[in-house]
Amino acid sequence: MKQTVLVVDDNDINRLNLKLLLKESYQILEAGDLEGADEMLSGHRVDLVVLDLALPPEPDNPEIGMGYLKRLRAESPDTPVVVITGHDERSFAVRAQEMGALDFFGKPFDPDEVKNTIDRSMETSWKVMREQEMERALESQVNTEILGQSEVMCQLRQLIDQVASAPSTVLIRGETGTGKELVARKLHAASNRSEQPFIAINCAAMSAEMLESELFGYEMGAFSGAGKRKLGWFERASGGTLFLDEVAGLPLPVQAKLLRVLESGEFSRLGGEAILRSDVRLICSTREDLERNVADGSFRDDLYYRIHVVEIVVSPLREHIDDLPDLADAILLRKAAMCGKRMDGFSDDVLEQMSRYSWPGNVRELENVIERAVVLAEGDLVESIPSLVGPQFVPGDVDPLQLWFQQLPETGVRAEKAVAEFERQLVEAALERNHHIKARAGRWLGFGDRAKDKMRYLCDKYDIEVQEGL
Repeated sequence: MKQTVLVVDDNDINRLNLKLLLKESYQILEAGDLEGADEMLSGHRVDLVVLDLALPPEPDNPEIGMGYLKRLRAESPDTPVVVITGHDERSFAVRAQEMGALDFFGKPFDPDEVKNTIDRSMETSWKVMREQEMERALESQVNTEILGQSEVMCQLRQLIDQVASAPSTVLIRGETGTGKELVARKLHAASNRSEQPFIAINCAAMSAEMLESELFGYEMGAFSGAGKRKLGWFERASGGTLFLDEVAGLPLPVQAKLLRVLESGEFSRLGGEAILRSDVRLICSTREDLERNVADGSFRDDLYYRIHVVEIVVSPLREHIDDLPDLADAILLRKAAMCGKRMDGFSDDVLEQMSRYSWPGNVRELENVIERAVVLAEGDLVESIPSLVGPQFVPGDVDPLQLWFQQLPETGVRAEKAVAEFERQLVEAALERNHHIKARAGRWLGFGDRAKDKMRYLCDKYDIEVQEGL
């Protein structure tokens, strides 16, 4: 099957000449203006866009094409673009390549130049696509399996197998970096929806307005900037799985609309009146105490009961530290491939050092540490790792909170002072463990969206100095 080239040029003769030059090797689509280009891109698979810079509504102004190139790179970064320049527009060609265009050719057309430029750009694009596919394949090979032979990981895999084929909503709980999205993807891959889309959304990363428009879509003119209809995630995930990561971050107005969808299966796009339905399996995750959020009114109790049908808990790495060697080897394989290196493993000292660390950032932190070690490694063995900031421990150690209780004096304590001292030490430990970054330390302590403000208050309260700006 021929690759497809979209030629965007308002001059009929230019489009005809390009079609005659390229039709033996490629399937050619045509558009005379930007609206036509949008229609072609939305209705066809396009392997490369040939874009004239001088286009309506100002055919003498190359900035029109430059603006469209910028939008294409933002909205469809994987679509390669070659630009056409006039004899007095060559300076724009340099700018266009800086903005992401693969190449350019000039007017009037030189047949050999045009054909060579298109062929070369197609080959470059194909190589990039193949590299990305290989990287995704390696990522998939390493990351679609839940590794580890500990009891908690075996139980996790068993529970996933039991739950995957059911249509029930699933709530995945776990600390940051434990692999909640991996569990969701595994549920999808093992379900009868595996051939359909899996769409993952971070609910805490968007405003209420943006989140609502992305979830349910919108009609043209629904709000300022809505220049055309956009399908929401519920429509795009139909038949598949929609994963709402950090569901505790859903704003209350969006919670209400989500509840209506879960109850009736129906929704409307913003600015639209049509009633739509979507067959979606919903999976949610959270690192927060949702029950506490329900109690303080920040999360609807009726929505909580809707999403809390089946619960899966992903254990922190420190609770299955015996699995660390298997995890580390799998991560090393992927990170070494990314860096173009071949690594044979870890020294015994490094493995012991990693096994004695508490890993507050869990598997995600382990990935970052191993990536830094690979980048800095001089041989084919990882013999040193960056300094690990945080408590070292031996599996089976006494709970530090229990040690604190044991150290309380027999003569009694002033509760208010003891609690304040414990809180102060907890804040200092959180800052130390999280590189003195207030926002990260606050999230580690479970303060949610107000993490940085809460930590700033506690640092002021206990006169704890932290470098300004963190």
